Amino acid sequence: MTVLSAFENNDLNDRGDIMRTTMNRLGSLLLGCTLAVAGVAHGQSEPTPLPGLKGPVTVFTPATSIPSVVATNELDAAFMQGYLHARDRFFQMDFNRRAASGTLAELVGSAALSSDIQLRTLGIRRSAWESYAASSSSTRAVLQAYANGVNAWLSSNPLPPEYGALELSAADPWNPVDSIAIGNVAQFQLSADLEEVDFTVNIGTYQGVGEVVGFDGTALFFEDTHRPAPPDDRVTLPGFIQSIGGLGKAEAKSLSANFPRLDDSRIELARNLSEQYHSNPILGPLMRKERDVGSNWWLLSGDVTDTGFPIIANDPHLSLDTPSFWYTMHLNVSNEEQGTVLNTAGTSIAGIPSIVLGCNDTVCWGWTVNPIDEMDFFFEDLRFNNLGLPTHTVHNGEAEPMILIYQSYFVNQFDGEFDNLTRANVGIDGGAITFVVPRRSNGPIVDLVGSQGISLQYTGWGATLGAEFIIEQTKAVDVPDYQEISSKFDFGSQNMAIADVFGNIGYVTPAEIPVRTDLQTLNQPDGGIPPMFIRDGTGALMHDWLPVQNPQPNQSTPFEILPANETANALNPDRGYIANANNDPVGVSLDNNTLNQVRPGGGLYYISQGYYSSYRMGRIDRELQDAIAQGPVSVDQVKALQANNQMLDAELVLPHLLNAFDRATASDAWPGIAQFAADPRVQTSMGLFATWDFSTPTGIPEGYDPGENPFGLSPPSQTEIDNSVAATVFSTWRGQVIRNTIDATLSAIGLGDNLPPSTQAYNALKHHLDNFATNQGVGASGINFFTNPEAPSAEDARDFVLLASLVAALDMLASDEFAPAFGNSTDVMDYRWGKLHRIVFDHPLNDVFSLPNGLYGLSTVAGLEGVARHGGYQVVDASNHSARADGLNDFMFGSGASRRFVGSMDPNGTVYEMVIAGGQSGVIGSPLYANQLYVWLVNGYLPLLTNPAIVAAISENVQTFGPPN
Repeated sequence: MTVLSAFENNDLNDRGDIMRTTMNRLGSLLLGCTLAVAGVAHGQSEPTPLPGLKGPVTVFTPATSIPSVVATNELDAAFMQGYLHARDRFFQMDFNRRAASGTLAELVGSAALSSDIQLRTLGIRRSAWESYAASSSSTRAVLQAYANGVNAWLSSNPLPPEYGALELSAADPWNPVDSIAIGNVAQFQLSADLEEVDFTVNIGTYQGVGEVVGFDGTALFFEDTHRPAPPDDRVTLPGFIQSIGGLGKAEAKSLSANFPRLDDSRIELARNLSEQYHSNPILGPLMRKERDVGSNWWLLSGDVTDTGFPIIANDPHLSLDTPSFWYTMHLNVSNEEQGTVLNTAGTSIAGIPSIVLGCNDTVCWGWTVNPIDEMDFFFEDLRFNNLGLPTHTVHNGEAEPMILIYQSYFVNQFDGEFDNLTRANVGIDGGAITFVVPRRSNGPIVDLVGSQGISLQYTGWGATLGAEFIIEQTKAVDVPDYQEISSKFDFGSQNMAIADVFGNIGYVTPAEIPVRTDLQTLNQPDGGIPPMFIRDGTGALMHDWLPVQNPQPNQSTPFEILPANETANALNPDRGYIANANNDPVGVSLDNNTLNQVRPGGGLYYISQGYYSSYRMGRIDRELQDAIAQGPVSVDQVKALQANNQMLDAELVLPHLLNAFDRATASDAWPGIAQFAADPRVQTSMGLFATWDFSTPTGIPEGYDPGENPFGLSPPSQTEIDNSVAATVFSTWRGQVIRNTIDATLSAIGLGDNLPPSTQAYNALKHHLDNFATNQGVGASGINFFTNPEAPSAEDARDFVLLASLVAALDMLASDEFAPAFGNSTDVMDYRWGKLHRIVFDHPLNDVFSLPNGLYGLSTVAGLEGVARHGGYQVVDASNHSARADGLNDFMFGSGASRRFVGSMDPNGTVYEMVIAGGQSGVIGSPLYANQLYVWLVNGYLPLLTNPAIVAAISENVQTFGPPN
């Protein structure tokens, strides 16, 4: 705390200069110690010469197998990082750059051709080229040095075994633009609002069917089935909009009021695009949004911790594939002239230089996805030339020329002949020409039918500064410094958590949120369409992005954006903590209307369509408030919260089922529901529910649960078995009750092909249950979601479907479908959660490379795919599955905590602990293929070391490299 007080009267630059001087002096001392230890460990052997290095580089590898690169300049550190990434992950790197660039079919064959066409159309690599050209010379130098390291490995080593299976004997050299493309596609996957296409199809279809059947289709969408509001109301920064001078409510109508009737031809155009995207393996998941992909983090100030200094926790949720998304490492750059130039450790992405999530000597940072609306689709009117080729879009009656880009695609043939690629026959209207619309930030026409098309505008098209930010963030000296650097993170918004050794905790949400003309001017002509749908591109409805009027620091987008002080941010809040789990950060969606907040100075405050995650944040916020109230909070409590697998949805929804059972057991109960209460299986289930703590243990000896010894799993206790069975029964009931209410109701009126995603359907069900006393199950559309003609009351109709769904779930668990797990047993106590909740760590090629595969000793259940693990629907220890799950393998999960990190920011001795979901190496057969996975499965951690002297002293392997003589 005394160090912090010394900085209080200095501005940001002064603090940075003081801190860098201090760390450089320390670095000079550590450098001498590190090199001395390296000399002893490595003996007198000569360094391995690598063309491209400018000086000596030492790689220390301790028992954790996390390499530590010690170099004398930043370019050599980047070179060696590229070399190590290629050594351990080259196939993953090659696969990802090709997926991003639209050349994946050249690697894996014709199955990837449709993906290539879509990704080439979108233009991820086009924007990567522009970003590279706009980067600073220092950033380009780092990217080139990294590429040189990759290519140094390629030039002198055999390719990974996947290439033999793919009949390929060579791989293209690495290019600096490849690194930016990988980063850009990762940001696109996390931020793309492709569901706007399905929203357009669904609301238009609801309107059309409503006109025929006799209900309000617009209200059905906004109020009954696709509600923007979350099912729990915890936010990151309560009162933020008011604190910046905004207003909590505008004089605005509800989202469904005066919403125009969409044109049928446009609905068909959107449906055509929807079908294309859903069939794409990369874009399809972005449409469905069935996975709870996101992340958790929370920050605790020293005022509430037992150390008196901040604690930071972060676990980003991504696909849990093989190899792991992350590669853990430590980078140190020190020399006698400058001292410590760089000292950072954490998770990197194979293919990208620097550390993405991690720490340096004074600062740690973590991220979660912030689902802002930085993308709009537009219906465009097109003009054609005499050959029938579209050449112009029409805006305000004027024809504006498009840019035409001609594409060629090649496909690996798999015919027994190595390196046999042939050109694919792709038609002009099928992807051979990409039509780019300059007005839409040089975004593409993504669908074309007749004289109309759909264009896509996105803040990620064009030159962006993300690569520069990734490199510069590792040198932040404190929280305010990091917040300032974050202005270069210009698209793919993240909630960024930062803590430092001076006692600061902070939050920032960088990325450029475009200001829409109609929303800012409040000049909304009749027929206006909110930005969560495909908008009008003709200019008539003022749906365009507003031209830039107030340029912001490091702004990339050539349109007006919200200034940083209007996006969620905080520094050292009074309540002593900040938390985010992809929830609504400032509460714009809590009232089910994301367009009724007012900006400071006027205009609508619009940042997102809504549809935020909420149950993880709800659990985290409750647990943190309880822990702080009982305080002080320890690192062990933070770790326990990362491992929390209690289902908040069950805690909030189960009372409705328990109430139905109580009514069914009453002496005067309607026989229609009393029959269910007499079922002994229902009685057993209700007994379990009554004592359930909402946790989700596997309940089987083969299952991985928190705190277990991963190499010697123990049998479950009776309490764990009880909780496990309760988790199984509730989770299967959840799917059945959604199908018997939301799905059955929509299907009965002809909307079975336009169901909401499972999460939105479940949120809608909870809304109707919570408001049943007022609405009696009838939605704003006039549709009843709990119909039963024989029921004597609305309450009986509701309870019938709740209890009948429970019996259906129990019948399902005893069925042939579930026999591999439960052997057709009708004994409820046999229904252990671990036999359903399993995971396979998929490799993009085949099961030989996936885990478990018999090579690495992972525990499995005979006859069932995957590894049994605790967790469930939207729990903190993310392990989500579809809310509609009703098949043997439907409860399996494929995404979750790709990295778990906890950092204690005590300046007297920072302690960083971390683990990734997999192994360091992506080479099948390597002992490092799954080396961190065992620890990850039971919520353990490995030390993340940043002191180069300590790393050198404990390393089991030391390699030195240098330039050729």
